[in-house]
Amino acid sequence: MSAATDTLRTAETLTEAGVPERQAAGHARAIDEALTEAVGDLVTGDQLRAEMAALRADMYRALWIQGGVIIGVVVALVRLIP
Repeated sequence: MSAATDTLRTAETLTEAGVPERQAAGHARAIDEALTEAVGDLVTGDQLRAEMAALRADMYRALWIQGGVIIGVVVALVRLIP
């Protein structure tokens, strides 16, 4: 995910505040790079919900498999014990 800063707007704001244009553009790029690096691996809410849904599906699948194995073992033991 990107920080998605508006570097042009940031540079314009700095220029309006009296910062020379080249310096303002450099500061805007530096701010954008710093924010992008700081945000780095953050995820959106939709990405998090999708990952949680996938994990939930995996957990239910594991529970069904465990239940089937337990039932199979119980049936086998009942047949083996006279």
